[in-house]
Amino acid sequence: MKTFTKLLIGGTAVAGIGVAAVYHQNPNTQLPIPTVTKKTSDGTTTVDQTKTNEELATTVIGLYGANQLKDYSDWHMVEKNFKQPTDLVKIPVDQNTMAYRIIIKDRNEHSAPYYQLSGQNHNQVEFFDGYNNKLLAKSDLETIIKYVNAHYSDEQQKEIATQLKIKYAN
Repeated sequence: MKTFTKLLIGGTAVAGIGVAAVYHQNPNTQLPIPTVTKKTSDGTTTVDQTKTNEELATTVIGLYGANQLKDYSDWHMVEKNFKQPTDLVKIPVDQNTMAYRIIIKDRNEHSAPYYQLSGQNHNQVEFFDGYNNKLLAKSDLETIIKYVNAHYSDEQQKEIATQLKIKYAN
């Protein structure tokens, strides 16, 4: 899916497809110098990779939740939070279910948004509001991975995954 963006530069609208531009001021000329940030390629993450790499699984699930649950403030903040080292709390719920709380900077751990991997093969993902433990949405892991691969490159996913640190609940 390509995005169409309009930027206003010096009173003139400029349109672009598939890229986002960030402008920095050059102190010598005071003219904007564009820095283009663009996904370099589609992601190639697989369901099997997420089964053996909890950080990668949290990356794709967290990015999906941040984009699909924008109306929920804590989920909306997940992607921004992923730009820095982020802690996760892993909580076994029962024999077939594992919960992962994504700790949002300057927020209480017990109100952090979380997701649960459920089912015999942990292929079902359930997204929860951390404040009242309300189920917000469900999706299968394959759908989540397809979405994230279409919107984030392997490099972007890896950069986030390497900053995640899993702690186990007491």
